[in-house]
Order: sequence, then C-alpha cells, then structure tokens
Amino acid sequence: MMKLFCVALLAGCLCCGSARSGVRMVDVVGDDTFTKAVEMVGSRVKDSPSCKKAVKELSREADRLEKAWREAFMSGEPSTREWCRMSDAEVRLFRRIAESRKQKKKEEIVTLLELEEDGVITHEEAEEGFSALRRMMWASKTAIDSLDDFIAQAELPLPSSPDGDSYEKLLAWKWKPESSLSYEMDHDPLANGSLEETLLCCWNDGVLELLEDTVSRISRERKFLLIRRYADRQVEETERLSQLPPLTPEQWCWFQKREHDRDALERSVIDILTISLILWEDESLPAEETFQYWVSAPERAARVWREKLRKEESR
Repeated sequence: MMKLFCVALLAGCLCCGSARSGVRMVDVVGDDTFTKAVEMVGSRVKDSPSCKKAVKELSREADRLEKAWREAFMSGEPSTREWCRMSDAEVRLFRRIAESRKQKKKEEIVTLLELEEDGVITHEEAEEGFSALRRMMWASKTAIDSLDDFIAQAELPLPSSPDGDSYEKLLAWKWKPESSLSYEMDHDPLANGSLEETLLCCWNDGVLELLEDTVSRISRERKFLLIRRYADRQVEETERLSQLPPLTPEQWCWFQKREHDRDALERSVIDILTISLILWEDESLPAEETFQYWVSAPERAARVWREKLRKEESR
C-alpha cells in the first residue's frame, strides 16, 4: 500500500490532465492521470505486444501533458478563486491517502520492474515504459523549461508586498537545505542516531541497554516533531504566497521556472518518501496523530485561500 501512497501523492503534486483550449493552472494541477497510467501498465501489460501498445499510449499522453502545462503557465498566475479550487483538489487527494492508510487495502499495482523480473517483458521494454512514465511525471518541468524565450521578457525584480516580502525571498526560504525534511532528519542528532552513538561512547553496553527504549522513543518523537514542522512550513508558504502582489504571465513563468528546479523537486520527492517510510506502517498513537496533522496541512492551506477570497468578494 505504501507504493500506491507514494504514486498517488507524487502524481497529485506533479501531474495533470489532457490539454484543451484555454488551459489554466487550475485545469492541470492535481489530476490523477499519472496514477491511472501506472494502474494501466499493471492491468494491461501481459506481454511484449501489449507493453509496446501501452508505451505508445503513455507517450501520446505525455505529449498532451506537456502541451497542457505550457498553455497553463503562459496563461498567467491563478486567480484567488482558482487557488481555492486547486487547494480543494489537494485536500481531496490527501483525504484519499488518509482513507487508504486507514483501510490498509491490499496493494495490487504491478510495476514494470516486477513485470521484467517475471519475464513478462524485456529490460529494454521496461526502460521504454519507465521513460514514458517519467515524461508524464515531469511534464510540468519539461513545459516550463521550454519557455525560456517567454521568460526572458519578464520584468525583474518581481514586485514585493508592502511588508517587504517577495517571491525571491520566498524561493530562498523554501529551497534552503534546512527546509527539507530529509535534510533535517539527516542532520538532527536526535533523529539520525547520533545520540545513541554519543551515549555508547560515554557509557558501556550494559548502561545503554537500560536506556534503549528511552533513546528509541526520543528519536521517534523527534522525527514526528520534524514532520509536524514540515507540515507547518507548507502552510506558511501558502500564507506568504497569498500576500504577494500579482504577476504578469512572463513573471509568473519566471517564478515557476525557479519553483521547478530539479534538485529542489527531487528533495520534495525524498521528503514525501521519508514521511511514508516513517508513518505508513506505524500504528502507534503518536504516529497516527502525526500522520493526521500532516494530512491536515492542505486543509489549513485551503482556508488561507478561502479567507482571501472572502475578503476580496466583500469589498
């Protein structure tokens, strides 16, 4: 089930639906196209011919996704009402994830790797499938990377808010290493095992054995706290973004180009995987409370946009 969890969440964050005329960001964010594509591979690929057919279909869909994202980016920044709709879509995604974890449904997705290991398809065919799926997952990055000439027309620096906050400052804060959950886990002595190593240097094995449960509990609780702080940062990001002044389409694409930095995106993926590894199978009360706190972050972020919309409509 953890595999399905990761697929659903990553796809909801990175993928979109089919292209159509007048595409806006709200039309492409949070769609389940990628999840359906992964499920299609597992259900329809039975041999080499069916694999080749599936790869062609995935490639056509990847073309449509990239076109949709290009149109959406160039259409400009979402309106407050559109931000509300996108936030609501993320809320629904996280609710489905929470329900899946609660029900502990049996995992039934068959991957290309498993099909290759079972001899159903060749290594080359599996790689072609992986390539098509990667194109779908990273369609938004491919699209924004194709708009350099359009982005070059952006007037810089981007406008700032009355309190001095800016899009550039938001990006710097968001992408600094300390904002990554996996970075914090790796560098926090209570979460990365350094505490146990330090105690082992100070005391003998017998003393440490007496403290083993305590040290383990401290480490787990620290990881839970870091996950909660990570969730709070997601809400803080929304709060700051909602207060920034509007952008031209060219400026919006400039901002999105920085948002789609590959290293930063990969860190985000690792953060999601880190959360799933720590919380998905843990049935303890602290783990459950932490999981619920994390999945509630999109709802808190959605309230930020709804409140902004309420103020705009009451003027």
